[in-house]
Amino acid sequence: LKLMKPASPIVGCCFATMPLDIRTLGATVEMADAEVARTSIFEAPTRHLSAGESYAATLVEELDTDLTGQTKVWIPALGREVWGTEADLDENAYGAAAVALIKDITKLHYQISNKVPWEAISLTIVRLCFALGIMVVNLLFQATILYYIYTFVVEPSVKNVQVMYAEFRAGIFDEHGNIDDEAWANYEGKSEVCQITMSNLNFYFGILVLWSLLMMDELRKCERVVRDIAAIRHVDKLEDQLCYSHRNGYDVDGVCLVVGLTTPMKWTVLITVCVPRAIIGLVLLFLGYQWLASSASFADMTLNAMALEFVKNIDEILYDSVLPRQLKQDIADTNVFKIEERKTKKDLDAAEWKAYRRTGLWVIVMIVGLVGFSICVQTVLPFDLTELNNHCTAQRTDSQTPI
Repeated sequence: LKLMKPASPIVGCCFATMPLDIRTLGATVEMADAEVARTSIFEAPTRHLSAGESYAATLVEELDTDLTGQTKVWIPALGREVWGTEADLDENAYGAAAVALIKDITKLHYQISNKVPWEAISLTIVRLCFALGIMVVNLLFQATILYYIYTFVVEPSVKNVQVMYAEFRAGIFDEHGNIDDEAWANYEGKSEVCQITMSNLNFYFGILVLWSLLMMDELRKCERVVRDIAAIRHVDKLEDQLCYSHRNGYDVDGVCLVVGLTTPMKWTVLITVCVPRAIIGLVLLFLGYQWLASSASFADMTLNAMALEFVKNIDEILYDSVLPRQLKQDIADTNVFKIEERKTKKDLDAAEWKAYRRTGLWVIVMIVGLVGFSICVQTVLPFDLTELNNHCTAQRTDSQTPI
């Protein structure tokens, strides 16, 4: 009707000849337009939400799955779909053992209960034994190598550096406990004693901090597995532990989610997988500190740190070199599933704050442990070797100067 409003006298005439109801309707439209114009001039506009109010509304709004990382899964034991978060199990000897205990024992129980042919049962038994065998071999390897490192490497290294420092003290210090500059100038073992790593605290703590971070990563992985296992819901029956993407999952395998754990199974995994891993990690951390502190030279300290990393990675070496590809794929396709409510922005923020606090706690524990070991626990040498470092400055400068 607005398009029919007159724009010229001629059109106005034509418009005037229209029926009365149309002309009346046009007048009504004009009155409505005038009312809208009056309202827009004299009335306040609609109030928009402030930034704070908008953020508060966002906090309680359920977010999309690409932001939360959640998925929706049908769980037969519950008879409904639930929301939750998937978490990967480590692809190493410890992860292989965890999957074997949870998945293969559950599958073996299903196969025996349903009288599946022996051919399928025997394959499950072999897979179970193979994965658990790798775990046992890994523990034996790591425990044995740690023992040999302590017996044949760490202890001789500690004694060697202690003898070197004792000879330096006996030959250089006078009866008042001060360094005799003349004796120091003529000391034949000057080049060796100046290589003691604890004499340069910057280099010493730099290497120890790197070793601490490496082992903190290993221990945090173990802690994450413990949290993931503890977060899985409790079930009463073994057959309710798994959820396959394929409807015949127990027969054809495929992608599998651990959606529940019985109490005995949960404790079995924690005690047989997580506890040994944590113990070996802590022992390796301490032995690494002791070995690195007793290094007779800066080059030895660097190489010793690399050798220690080799010991730490034995579980991954066995996993990559021994396990068949099909078994590794089976482990990669198995994830834990933690049932949760739909997450909001508030939930994500709370989880992020919790992660920062957890990381801060780990860093504090690492720093306290490192300083405490260096000052109070280590028995290699006195912590303060500043006097030796001061006298070794000229010697180190001379050794670094090219011919």
